Amino acid sequence: MQFIGFLGGTFDPIHNGHIHLAIEVQKKLKLDEIKLIPANIPPHRPMPIATSANRKKMVELAIHNEKKLSIDLREIENENISYTVNTLKSLRADFLDDALFLIVGEDVFNLIDNWKDWESLLNYTHIIVATRRPEKKDSMSDKLKKWRDDNKTDDIKILKSTLFGYIFYIDIPIVEISSTMIRQCYSTNETMDEYLPSNIITYIKENNLYIDN
Repeated sequence: MQFIGFLGGTFDPIHNGHIHLAIEVQKKLKLDEIKLIPANIPPHRPMPIATSANRKKMVELAIHNEKKLSIDLREIENENISYTVNTLKSLRADFLDDALFLIVGEDVFNLIDNWKDWESLLNYTHIIVATRRPEKKDSMSDKLKKWRDDNKTDDIKILKSTLFGYIFYIDIPIVEISSTMIRQCYSTNETMDEYLPSNIITYIKENNLYIDN
């Protein structure tokens, strides 16, 4: 049995926060691999500014030196709305005997009950919730809170003894940056170079991305 993590997003562009999150989860949970999955059409966000080809290339550039990180193109190649539950069904079919770990931030998890068929997600994967604010009051619906409490474990041995089915919180210092902030800075000729890998900065400049947005 392998332990495989998944981190989805538009990656428009991918930034150091994404990479830091993936690396830290991989190290703390001792996962064999984490796959980054660029969305084609995100169901709960505006359409990406950069093309799928550009976003794919930026992810490849950002992780090319990270042996435990790889890219998975199933959502882009599907060319439909990227519903997580559909992606998880596909992943589970490909990794029948492996433990799967869907990685989300706490802010995303607190709204996960807006996702398609959200209550079935644990039929395919564990959910890893990255947080650095354990003292923060829960800001989620009562229905989601009950679902979380019914399926949550704090025991990493229990988590890694099964292929799917648990919610696990992990404390990770999150880089305070977003792709939206980066795009806005580039559109006004400001730079956020400290938040982007150098090869991504070069790629954005060479391809004139985010200039007029």
